[in-house]
Amino acid sequence: MKAKLVSKLNLESRTPLQEVIPIKTPFLLYIDPSSACNFRCQFCPTGHKDLLNKLNYKRGLLSLDLFKKIIMDLNDFEQQIKVIRMNKIGEPLLNKDLPKMISYAKNSGSVKYIDLATNGSLLYREYLFQLFDSGLDRLNISMEGVNREQYLEHAKVEFDLDKFNDLLMWMNDNKGKCEITIKIPGNYLTETQKKEFLDFYGNYCDRIFIEDIAPIWPLFDVERRANTRVEQTEGQYKQPLVRKDVCTYIFYAAAINADGTVSACCPDWEQKLLIGDIRSESVKNIWNSKKMNALRRQHLEGKRCENQVCRACGHINYSQVDNIDSYKEDLLHKFLQYEQECQS
Repeated sequence: MKAKLVSKLNLESRTPLQEVIPIKTPFLLYIDPSSACNFRCQFCPTGHKDLLNKLNYKRGLLSLDLFKKIIMDLNDFEQQIKVIRMNKIGEPLLNKDLPKMISYAKNSGSVKYIDLATNGSLLYREYLFQLFDSGLDRLNISMEGVNREQYLEHAKVEFDLDKFNDLLMWMNDNKGKCEITIKIPGNYLTETQKKEFLDFYGNYCDRIFIEDIAPIWPLFDVERRANTRVEQTEGQYKQPLVRKDVCTYIFYAAAINADGTVSACCPDWEQKLLIGDIRSESVKNIWNSKKMNALRRQHLEGKRCENQVCRACGHINYSQVDNIDSYKEDLLHKFLQYEQECQS
C-alpha cells in the first residue's frame, strides 16, 4: 500500500490556537458550491427527505458571480486565507462552475490551499482534467461502501464500483500535484472488508482512512437515522474522546452557504447560527461582526450550552482535535479587548 494511513487532517502542522486567538484572518473558509446532494446518505441530514421537507431546507447552487465577490472580499484581510474547503453539506460537483471557481480563487493570490470533498459519483476524465488544471490541491473522496449492496443500503443509490475503480486508477496516474484521499465509514464494514479496502484502494491514493460515523450535525439523531452506534471512547479521527466546553471552530473558521448566507460553523446544516450575508456584507465585516463575536464570547465564558444549537452539537467532542478549555479565562480577557476594537 503506497498511501499513508492517515485522515485528511494535517495534525503535524497545526497552530496552537491559544497562542493566536483572537485571529484577525480566518485560517479556514468553507464555501458550499451546492446545498443539494445526489446521494441520500443516512448519516447526513440531506439524506432524509422527510426531515428536509419538514424544515423547508434550502437546496441551491452558489453562483459564479457571488463566488467571485467572496474571493475579492478576501483582499480586505491582512493575510492569505490558509484553506478554502469547497464543500459543506451538499455535493460540490453538482455545480458545473466548480473548476472555474477554484481557478479564480487560486489565481487571486488571496488563498493558499484549496480542497473539496465529494462522493465521487459525478467524476469523469474530462471533468477531472478541469479540476486538476484549476489548481485544486486535494480531492477528498468519501466512499459509502465496498459493494453495491452497501451503497444501496447506506446511500440509497446505485453505484458502479467497477467504473469508479477504473477511474480511480486513471486518476492516480494523471492527478499531477493534486493529492487524493479516500475515506470510508468503518461502521459498515467487517474486519475482512476493512483489510480489503485498505489493500486495494491504498494503492491508488495518497491518504486513506477508515473513520467512524460521529454525531457532528446539531439536532440530528445520527444513531437513529443511520441505524448505527456512535463510538463512546474515540472521536471521528481515532483521537481520544474528550468532552470540551469551548468550540475551537468559531475562532478560526466560518462557512459560506450556497445561498450567500454565512454560518458560524460548518456543522450548522439548518442555518440557525447565521452571522451575516455576503450579498450585502463583506467577508471581513462578517468575520468581525457582533453576532460572531458574541458567539465566541459565549463559549469563552463557559455558556456554550445556553445556545440550543451548540448544546446539541457533537462536532466539538468528536471531530475537533484542538482543545483550548484550559486557556479560556486568559483568552477571554484578550478577546474582550478585541471585541471592543471591532466595534469601534
